[in-house]
Amino acid sequence: MNDNIVVVDASLALKWVTVEQDTVKAKHLLNRWGNAGTKIAVPALFIYEVTNIIYRKTVTKELFLDEALQILTEMFSIGMSVDFSLHEYISTQAMMHAHRFSLPAAYDAHYLALSMNKGCEFWTADKRLWNAVKGKLDWVRWLEDYEIEQDA
Repeated sequence: MNDNIVVVDASLALKWVTVEQDTVKAKHLLNRWGNAGTKIAVPALFIYEVTNIIYRKTVTKELFLDEALQILTEMFSIGMSVDFSLHEYISTQAMMHAHRFSLPAAYDAHYLALSMNKGCEFWTADKRLWNAVKGKLDWVRWLEDYEIEQDA
């Protein structure tokens, strides 16, 4: 397992820049990775997914547009490595994961495929995805299971 890199999904990363359940855990992980020099990788779709989720918060009146733009700027200043390579390979692997785990769409499976390709852990806060893969992929981690005390 490559400890120098980690893949995260939008459900976890958004907790770094918004106040949600488990924001403290998510920020602690981000700090831990930063202190260890661990790089954070995301598939290209992450950009579009995060932008859409933040935009949807303006539609539902949870955020004003200027707040949403600030959150988006803050998100992209974190310094994640966006992986645009191997589109065909990653997409093929994503489709296979989506099928294997009966996911309703292949979007989330791109995170699984990228993590598998890089040989690193994948962290998520997406309960539906976690429930589909828990106990089946030992390199997938669920934010809710993370205990801050283990690193204190």
